Amino acid sequence: MDPEIIKDLNELNKSLHLSNLSIKNRLLSIERDYKYISKIHDNHYKDFPIIPNERCGKWYLSTPYDTTCYFKSTDGHTNNWSFSTRRLNLHLFKIIRKNNGIIIIDSTRRGKKIPDSFSKTIPIWISIMNKFINPNKEFNELFFTPYETISNYEIDRILKLLPIFKENIIKFKDLIISQIIDLNDNRILRPFWIYPGCKKLPIFTGFEDFIPIILISASERSLDGENKSLGFSYVQGAGDDHELWSFGLTPELFWENYKSKFNGLANMDDDEVKNIVLEIVHNNDNNDDINNESIFWNEEDINNVDNFISFGKLLNSNITFKKSELSKNLKYDKIIILDSTFKYINDNIKIPDKIFQFMLDSGSKKSSKLFRKEINEIMKLFNNNSNEKILILCNSGEDMSIGVILCYLNMNKKSNEITKDSIRSDLISLIGIKRINPQRATLNSVNSYLMK
Repeated sequence: MDPEIIKDLNELNKSLHLSNLSIKNRLLSIERDYKYISKIHDNHYKDFPIIPNERCGKWYLSTPYDTTCYFKSTDGHTNNWSFSTRRLNLHLFKIIRKNNGIIIIDSTRRGKKIPDSFSKTIPIWISIMNKFINPNKEFNELFFTPYETISNYEIDRILKLLPIFKENIIKFKDLIISQIIDLNDNRILRPFWIYPGCKKLPIFTGFEDFIPIILISASERSLDGENKSLGFSYVQGAGDDHELWSFGLTPELFWENYKSKFNGLANMDDDEVKNIVLEIVHNNDNNDDINNESIFWNEEDINNVDNFISFGKLLNSNITFKKSELSKNLKYDKIIILDSTFKYINDNIKIPDKIFQFMLDSGSKKSSKLFRKEINEIMKLFNNNSNEKILILCNSGEDMSIGVILCYLNMNKKSNEITKDSIRSDLISLIGIKRINPQRATLNSVNSYLMK
């Protein structure tokens, strides 16, 4: 065949594929998957709280949730199995024990029934946690997998690795046990898998000798990741990698505007959907209407490290805030802002400075490296002999702010007392407070500063 014709056909196929993956088709797919999850939860497991697995899982929940979790699929990839101390998800145990179980939501776009985060990453995590809960049991009694999707080869290989994973964190044993053990309940965790098309749903009475962790995969399986039989091009795992297709739309913005903007989504054309999305994102980015009640953070998202230091997430990016707008009743003596889009206007020099901004952005490797230059100035804001209350905010609430907290926790230690393990121990203690996931580059900068 003529090379030019082959080139044209390839371009046509590429164009058709991109059309099938349009934002309209993705949002319709998310809507369909959301309805599936809602039906399963409301009809069978309404007493269990739903926790989305970052980041894809957040697209499939329209109602507020207590927290999120972060189990990476890559930690479960074949021949790449691992157990991350940065993603211990210890904060889940309070919710698990309070509700006698939880539901975790995720999806996959790879033509699988179950994402690797569900089939291997979480089972590995559960087995390690179970070993702390019941050390007398063998790993083959504590490790559970969906046998219809995982080969015996993988199961055998993972079982051989579990003692190694456990040994790698044994130095943090006391810290982990203090956060996951209930002296009145030594039941182990056990995962159960639900996905579109599964033949049987697990039933629980509340009197089991285990605590169920229900893993619901939101999306229908399609061999090539797409299905055109539903009246639109259904995209499996449509919420994945949303930075590549969402034009800035987030799960929160989508569901906030779902009823008012996306009613009749199936009848809209691609350009109409795209324009609605761009309008929503534009209005959100330019919403700098800050009042003295809400300030620029949500008090419910603030986490206390001790009686004086707290951390959290900025409400939004591109916030403009005037010094004169600062509430006289503000309970913090200093607010450290780690965000380059925050616009702080010093319009009243008579008011003492309480806001201190540093041009560092969570999720940016460049900022993680710049952290090494800025941390000296940041640490000057902490006075050892003061009872000042300080709030640290970044645009994610889990990266830059955590780097500062780790430095604060070690500021009074002698240099020979600070090691990578001691810093990791502090990180694990913070993981028990909230789901956090600082970048490796941020942690490297923290280590460099504290161990110089």
